[in-house]
Amino acid sequence: MEKILIVDDDEGLVHFLERFFLKKGYAARSCNSGQSALEAMAHEQFDLILMDYKMPGLNGLDTLREIRRSQVKTPVIIMTAYGSTDIAIETMKLGAYDYLVKPFDRDELQRIAADALEVNRLVKEEVCFPGHICRPSISSKGTVKIVGNTRRMQEVYKLIGQVAGKDVTVLIMGESGTGKELVARAIYHHSHRKDKPFLAINCAAIPETLLESELFGYERGAFSGAERTHLGKFERCQDGTLFFDEIGDMSLSTQAKVLRVLQYGEFERLGGNQNLKVNVRIIAATNKNLEKEVQEGRFRKDLYWRLKVISIQLPPLRERREDIPLLVEYFVNRFSEEYQTPIRYVAGAAIEKLKSHSWPGNVRELENCLRRAVLLSVGDVILEEHLQIDADQQDLRGGSQYQLMASLDKKLEELLPDILRFSGEKTHANVIDMVEKSLIAKVLKKCGYNQVKAARMLGISRNTLRHRIKKFNFQVPADFPENAKRPETE
Repeated sequence: MEKILIVDDDEGLVHFLERFFLKKGYAARSCNSGQSALEAMAHEQFDLILMDYKMPGLNGLDTLREIRRSQVKTPVIIMTAYGSTDIAIETMKLGAYDYLVKPFDRDELQRIAADALEVNRLVKEEVCFPGHICRPSISSKGTVKIVGNTRRMQEVYKLIGQVAGKDVTVLIMGESGTGKELVARAIYHHSHRKDKPFLAINCAAIPETLLESELFGYERGAFSGAERTHLGKFERCQDGTLFFDEIGDMSLSTQAKVLRVLQYGEFERLGGNQNLKVNVRIIAATNKNLEKEVQEGRFRKDLYWRLKVISIQLPPLRERREDIPLLVEYFVNRFSEEYQTPIRYVAGAAIEKLKSHSWPGNVRELENCLRRAVLLSVGDVILEEHLQIDADQQDLRGGSQYQLMASLDKKLEELLPDILRFSGEKTHANVIDMVEKSLIAKVLKKCGYNQVKAARMLGISRNTLRHRIKKFNFQVPADFPENAKRPETE
């Protein structure tokens, strides 16, 4: 259970906050002064601190200075009845996570507290990987591991070690569930910024209209409902690391503003006209092919090259099946300890079943499967029947695609001698053109030469399809004269 420390000399407010957080499932403790809070923190660890700005003796800012001087990384939210911009900026400069203006809205309190607790977990939970020894001061419960011994994973570990200590932008690529956030946090924990904030933002989960305000903040009155100055992720993350998850889903307008931060280290809050300087390391991740997104006009080319100073490609689990037994051992041990379930053994048939699955959801799917198995097992052995694996999950993103790729590999191996013999010096370009021409021809015919439907099936834009039709000199057959006049609105 996460623990929250409430520091305020207002007994009524303290009582309300204690009841509020207890109902939300948190443990709450209170102090009525800054000095007593420092004494409490010397003997007990907390996951979040809510502290009043104005208190007798040590006020909130003085106490915050002492907390940061002690290198305590627990997020601090300042509560104040004086909601001026100057106070907000002063608290953030001293390292506060955020501030709340009294009287505050319960939903806002819950949102900010939940965000701060997530930040606390990301900052304090160290990520280890083979070849790295976790700091002795961190307990085993405060660590997670990247697991795998295959050659491709060894290359990932090598890159993490090479770039972690260097202040460069890193782009992490891979399918959903492959562990991109873990790699980002491993880079953070081994960098010189490890004692500064680590903030993550999921670009796919936040509506486009809200993402800019989350990143850059806004001034009071910038838009309807902006009742106070809000500091965005960039300001909160000063001297720290900002992780953009699923950056391929970011809009072009927001991309332009992020590019400005990368180029000049400055930005403006929404509704503001002052250039704000910021020093933040950016790590980005995506499950999309950004080169293709650039070609299709959905991602800025200049931002792509700014992000891809160093790139790390994470392999899907189906391409490193040898690591599955190691992952099983790690997750079973972790969940057995977490749920106090004495699992000692995983049956061989269960291991084989896990190894035969394609895992379209990658390591995340395997993790969830093993969590269920630990909870469902009645003894100390996980049997095959304890594994709930949905065969329907083997769709084109997973099993069927894996089988298709295996079939293609076999066919290409048979055709390779003839390809090399007849394609001349430009083997790569000629083969790509041959495959693409054949694929587009068959899809066009299947769609009755309706370009909108064909482009949708191919996963490309209509403009790209038109370019390919012109390139390969496709002609609409005489058998389909009606298609020249067919409205392409399907």
